Amino acid sequence: MDITQPVTPSGINATITHDDLRCLEHLLRVGQFAGDLLEHQECTVLKQPPAQQTQLASLLFLMTTQLDGVVERCNMSWMAPEKNQ
Repeated sequence: MDITQPVTPSGINATITHDDLRCLEHLLRVGQFAGDLLEHQECTVLKQPPAQQTQLASLLFLMTTQLDGVVERCNMSWMAPEKNQ
């Protein structure tokens, strides 16, 4: 997939920008990191410090917020042509 070109869903006059794709790729990597960290925490015998658990919760919150922003921008651009018709 060529990420330098906008992606246009069929039948919709909107695009996902290169910045959106970069943000989604970054969120994918962060999600993989968070998943690996959770898996590591489940495998360790010792309880993880509360600060580390708080950091992981904050990371997941920030990821979700960023992903919500991308989804909202895409939804707004997809709905805009419908409102103008």
